[in-house]
Amino acid sequence: MLRVQNQSIKHIPLKQVKVQAKIHSFAADVTITQLFQNNEQTSIEAVYCFPIEENAAIYSFTAKIDEREIVAQLKEKKEAQRAYSEALQQGHGAYLLEQDEKSQDCFVISVGALPSGKECEIRISYVTELDLVSGSNKIRFVIPTTIAPRYNPKKGAISSTVAGTTSQYVQQTPYTLEFECKIDKLNQLVSQVASPSHPINVSLGNNDYYEVSLGQRSAHLDHDIILEIQLSETRTNTILAMEKNQNGQLAIMTSFTPNEADCKKASGSGNSYTNEFVFVVDCSGSMQDENKIGLARQAMLLFLKSLPVNCRFNIIRFGSTYQTLFENEVTAVYNEHNVNKAQQLIKDMNADLGGTELLSPLQQLHSETPTLG
Repeated sequence: MLRVQNQSIKHIPLKQVKVQAKIHSFAADVTITQLFQNNEQTSIEAVYCFPIEENAAIYSFTAKIDEREIVAQLKEKKEAQRAYSEALQQGHGAYLLEQDEKSQDCFVISVGALPSGKECEIRISYVTELDLVSGSNKIRFVIPTTIAPRYNPKKGAISSTVAGTTSQYVQQTPYTLEFECKIDKLNQLVSQVASPSHPINVSLGNNDYYEVSLGQRSAHLDHDIILEIQLSETRTNTILAMEKNQNGQLAIMTSFTPNEADCKKASGSGNSYTNEFVFVVDCSGSMQDENKIGLARQAMLLFLKSLPVNCRFNIIRFGSTYQTLFENEVTAVYNEHNVNKAQQLIKDMNADLGGTELLSPLQQLHSETPTLG
């Protein structure tokens, strides 16, 4: 990462990058730790761009200088930028993590007013869904390490909207990345772990999980780190995981990946099933950005026209609250009248339901019994 100051380019000292990951079935919990150090005589503003998986959801962002740790608050984008700029103008330290508008899988950290001689540790944690490689029993986990293949801005620069900073991103960096990963064996359903991108060490000592590290202590950030997790040929298609935290709260995750034989069995002769489809659509205010709500309308019309005959369906719009197309039924018959009603709802669908609260509509779905034919 390079910084422009008084027409001269100086290196911003990102001293260390460390990635720690835990993989359980088709989900990964990843923590990225970055250590900045200011070797200049005055305070600086450091800006660092890093990629993460496109489907990732960041749930924690902390900054630590000396013994002081700052935990991030979630704010609307413009409000967060304004608070960051005001803190800089007042000479206070400030930290901002935001998604780059031109590349959905790149995030930018702004470390403002980092004092001379001080170190700042930034820690970001996110969860992401993993892909099942088509035509195989392999789960693929990717840690992106380079910006260039995903984002190549004109003139080789990104103009930050934050505090008027202009930063130029370099493709080669002097620092390296340390990587550690624990992979749940899922009661021996995981049979092998390999990497097509880097030499790795895999420890088999623990009965519950594999411990994976790089073959060398660290790796240069010149290509992505990829792990491929081979599942047993005799694995079940449903994997259930439960975990309890220190406060006694229980989290449950289930993964269901039906194969071709399962589908043929369900639709075979002698079986009578009603296909039911419930579409849960985000209509919160954030969907207004970049015309996301317009893309959702297009997708919904495509899904609606692709539904099979003799099925049942419903549409749930959610934000701070939620609304269902068919209020008195879990799902309604897919016929001309109901399709016209759905098309009108999709046509009028807007990002007008406030915040993003997904739990309530999911709880409602869970409490209702599906209609079986």
